[in-house]
Amino acid sequence: MNLKWLPNTVTIIRCVLAIYVGYLILNMGADLDDRREPGLWLFVPFLVFSFVAATDWLDGALARGLDAESPLGARLDPIADKLLTGASLLTLAHVDSWGLILTPPALAIVGRDLLITAIREAMGNPGNLKVSNSAKWKTAVALIGIGLTLFGMAVSGYVPSSEEGSAAWLASRGALLAGIVAIWIAAIMSVLTAIDYVSAMTRQSR
Repeated sequence: MNLKWLPNTVTIIRCVLAIYVGYLILNMGADLDDRREPGLWLFVPFLVFSFVAATDWLDGALARGLDAESPLGARLDPIADKLLTGASLLTLAHVDSWGLILTPPALAIVGRDLLITAIREAMGNPGNLKVSNSAKWKTAVALIGIGLTLFGMAVSGYVPSSEEGSAAWLASRGALLAGIVAIWIAAIMSVLTAIDYVSAMTRQSR
């Protein structure tokens, strides 16, 4: 059976699920504002996000294993990561309680990704401009930060009246603080990697 179509299909599914994660985050924020009864539904955005983030390696591994690497797949894979990061950050920033804290780093990260994608497409997606290790680390730090923030929000909503210093209180506040710090670090890394990328592009065009 020819399964060379499978890697790109997995990537497209990841793109769709990335947008769905944004929808889930908006819904969670609205339900919390409406004082919906706390329940395990609060963890659904975190779980779906974690699944999509964890399967980042899957499409690439399938493409290599099935000898099905293609230009389309090479373009879609980073788009799936950017969609997941962008949809999650922008919807988190839209949640009332986190707007002021998360809007600046969200705009920095999403703006950088849009800029680099536009430059690559304008240049015909040149193969010699590879994704740098620092850019990969930026994505990893952003995904970890988003995951921690979603987990902290879920715990905080699930046990809203937890006593200060209790395990639930420490888990929610600790995860939220670590997540927000990681997102800000990823934003700083986004600016630095954008400068590196533009510099590399300028050197190449000379």
